[in-house]
Amino acid sequence: MGWKDILVLVAEAEADEPALALGEALASQCDAQLAAAFLTPLPDEPLAYEPTVVAGVWAELLSRARQEAEAERKKVEARVGRFERTCELRSAEALSRDLGRVAAVHSRYADVAIMTRPSEGAGGELREEIVEGVLFHSGRPALIAPPNWKGGTIGQRVVVAWDASREATRALSEARALLGASAEITVVTVDAKPKMFGHGDQPGANIAAHLARRGLKADVRNVDSMGRAASLAILEEANALQADLVVMGGYAHSRLRELVFGGATRDLLRVANVPLLMAH
Repeated sequence: MGWKDILVLVAEAEADEPALALGEALASQCDAQLAAAFLTPLPDEPLAYEPTVVAGVWAELLSRARQEAEAERKKVEARVGRFERTCELRSAEALSRDLGRVAAVHSRYADVAIMTRPSEGAGGELREEIVEGVLFHSGRPALIAPPNWKGGTIGQRVVVAWDASREATRALSEARALLGASAEITVVTVDAKPKMFGHGDQPGANIAAHLARRGLKADVRNVDSMGRAASLAILEEANALQADLVVMGGYAHSRLRELVFGGATRDLLRVANVPLLMAH
């Protein structure tokens, strides 16, 4: 069964245009209901010795944040009003440190959550927080739109980043909603070695056979990283194949903020120029 309930998570109209465009295209492609959740990050309570000072300063900060958010929400409302399909606009607010969990809760009531890829600079850390919340706490797949994504079809040429892990298996399962209409599916492994408790005798062959039993033809490419990061090897292969989607597992190595994402997950989130479908 395909996706019928799609949610786009947004915080800024201009910065999140790629996610909005991807949501619109995917809803049309899947004949699905589309909704957008506008997320407002609220400032943390300031530290001070005098409680009355804290209350006054924080009230002012909250008021300013809500005013700025309302102006941005109206821009998002105008944008989704131009969609060809009806798009429900929801709103949610939370302290910045809690916004990822709030996004996860909203994502549980959709088939997939779409977000714009985090980037360096202002807002990048908050976007990582939101992606992290959805990926690790919602139970739903996260679809990440790269900057400057302009629209078009998605899932026609798919790269499956395969490492025989539970996370990669889960991501591939979530991608079935799109794979049935794919023209090309390529299973890509990086520096894969035959292992009894992993790839088996021929890396990539078992999962390609599984897809074939579901009526999906998949080619296998076993890539030598040649000293490159696995994420770079995957991305270069995806670009060479003109892929419009990369499917991969999302990894968490530690709850420490700077170590939350595994290497390939973190790196692809920062540099991918094609949409990423991730699940944990």
